[in-house]
Amino acid sequence: MPENKRQTELDILRLLATLAVIMIHGGLNPLTDNLMIKYMYRGMHAAIVWCVPVFFMISGRFFLDPERDVSTKKILTVYLPHIIVPFLVWSGVYTAYGLISGSYSHLSTFGVIAEFIHGPYHLWFLYSLAGLYLLTPILRKAAADGKTLAYFLIMFAAVNVVTQYLIYVPKIGGMISDFIERTGLRAVTGYMGYFMLGYFLYSKKDNMSKKTETAIYVIGILMLIATIAAECFISEELRKTDFVKQYMKPNVILYSAAIYTFFVMKMSKIHYSERTRKVFAVFTECGFGVYCIHAILNEFVPTPVIKSLPFITSLLRVACLYALSLALIWLIRKIPFVGKKIT
Repeated sequence: MPENKRQTELDILRLLATLAVIMIHGGLNPLTDNLMIKYMYRGMHAAIVWCVPVFFMISGRFFLDPERDVSTKKILTVYLPHIIVPFLVWSGVYTAYGLISGSYSHLSTFGVIAEFIHGPYHLWFLYSLAGLYLLTPILRKAAADGKTLAYFLIMFAAVNVVTQYLIYVPKIGGMISDFIERTGLRAVTGYMGYFMLGYFLYSKKDNMSKKTETAIYVIGILMLIATIAAECFISEELRKTDFVKQYMKPNVILYSAAIYTFFVMKMSKIHYSERTRKVFAVFTECGFGVYCIHAILNEFVPTPVIKSLPFITSLLRVACLYALSLALIWLIRKIPFVGKKIT
């Protein structure tokens, strides 16, 4: 596929992932003591945590593609600044807000500086992405060899099963955990696995068998159902630790991969009009900025309360947050010289 051809299916997936992130951060307050409604919100949360894994997979699809110009020099001079500069600007904005609002009043000067360096809760993603960018020259070498890539993904899957589940097996769990730590195998359990998986699945776009594709969907659906059910019925203590919906849980990996595969295999076959392509391209161009700004707007956008329709309330709030974030970022990007550099 030519590098300059717009992949609208991935633009659509980015938009849905952005909306899911906003839902997690600002639309999952049930505003009721009704136990059934609370369970439904828990299930909804578990059902949309695919958003962050999908962001990493989309990035991997582009950065590991050997047909794209992703040199080490370009990473260091173009892509990394596109993360570092916005991080510094937006972390500064959130730090200033913390000082003005009084939420940082208990902090020393060093504490405020530490908050600035750490960044607000949602900008952890930029740190992870920056790390992956720095590793990209190495990962591209591994991804270029099909057998090496497959071996890495097998290790990624196996070690994640062990570190996320088997360490909880009575008596032997501690021994397993110690073995993983001593061997350093935990290194293959991070977000680079999603990065590599995103490229791997995309590289199989033209030769994936129907049986394999169907199996991915079936397993993904089963894992999604299992994740939702488990999230609703596990103990409160486990739920607070995101026991079943952590991004690196094998069940989350499987249904996130299924969603990504669906867009790569099915949504890519749809003929999108030029107008549709342009609209979703704008959403993508503003998407990074929307991600950066939505958390501070979340502090100000009121929640429309419709007690009889709690889910409508959540959707309305997410729509308001997204629309306001999009409008502000669109305007900021119009600022000469700096607008696009910080969004």
